[in-house]
Amino acid sequence: MKHSLQPLTGLTVIVLTMATFGQLTAQASDHFNLEEGLPIEVEDAYPVPYQGLEFQGQFRYDRAADGEDQFILEPRLEYGFAPNWQGKITVPFEFGAKEDGIGDVGVEVFYNFNTETLKTPAFAASVSADIPTGNDSAGVDPTLKLIATKTLGTGANLDRLHLNVAYGLNDQRQDGERRDRLSGVLGYSRRLNSEALLLTDFVYEQELEEDKEAFLLELGVRYQLTPLNVLSVGVGVGLSEESPDFRVTAGFQQSL
Repeated sequence: MKHSLQPLTGLTVIVLTMATFGQLTAQASDHFNLEEGLPIEVEDAYPVPYQGLEFQGQFRYDRAADGEDQFILEPRLEYGFAPNWQGKITVPFEFGAKEDGIGDVGVEVFYNFNTETLKTPAFAASVSADIPTGNDSAGVDPTLKLIATKTLGTGANLDRLHLNVAYGLNDQRQDGERRDRLSGVLGYSRRLNSEALLLTDFVYEQELEEDKEAFLLELGVRYQLTPLNVLSVGVGVGLSEESPDFRVTAGFQQSL
C-alpha cells in the first residue's frame, strides 16, 4: 500500500483515546513485558495489567539494501481492558521513503491464554488490522499472531525464550505485491540487574513485494528508568541482500 500525509487523523485517534481513559489510575511499567519494536521485534506472551494504560513511542531508522534511508516515528496507546486482554492503537509516521507521511493506523486485540508452568510455556494470540489512512491506501489488512514464552531454568537472571509466528493478508494488493505474508521471530531475554534487561532475536519476514524476504539479527536493552517509565534501545543487521543493511531503534513507555 502507498500512503500520503494525514497527520491529524492519527493524532486525533491517540488524543481522543487518551482523553477517554485519562482518569484511570497509573500502574507501573514493566521492563520484563516485551513489546514488539521496543526495541526489537520479539514480543512476549503477557499483556499489560488489567486497567493498565500505557503510552509508547518508537523511533526507528533503517538503511535499506538499496542505500535509501527510512525513518519511522510511531506513537502507540495500550490498554488492559479486561483480565488477560489488551487493546492497542498505533499511528506510524514514515519519512525518507519515496512518499513521506502517515502510514496505516493499526488496531490490535491481544489475549493471554495462560501463565507458564515448569513444563508448559505461556501462550497468547493477537489479531490486528492495518486501516488505510492515506489517499492512496485501500483495504483493511488483518494479521493473526501466535506467541509463546518459556522461562529457562530457575536462575536469578530469568532467562526466557520467545517464539512469535504471524500470518497476514493483503486485502487489496497492487501489482507486484504478495496476497499474504508470513513472519517469524525467535527471541531470548535475560535480566542484567533489577533495572536492565538484555534481549536478542532472529527475524524472518516476507516483504510486501513478491519474491522478497528479509532476515535480521537484533540486539537490544530495556531499562526501567522509574516505576512508571521504561527506555529501550536496539540495533539490527540484515543477513541477506534483500534485508535492511542495518537498523537502529529507540523507544519509551510511560504508564498513565
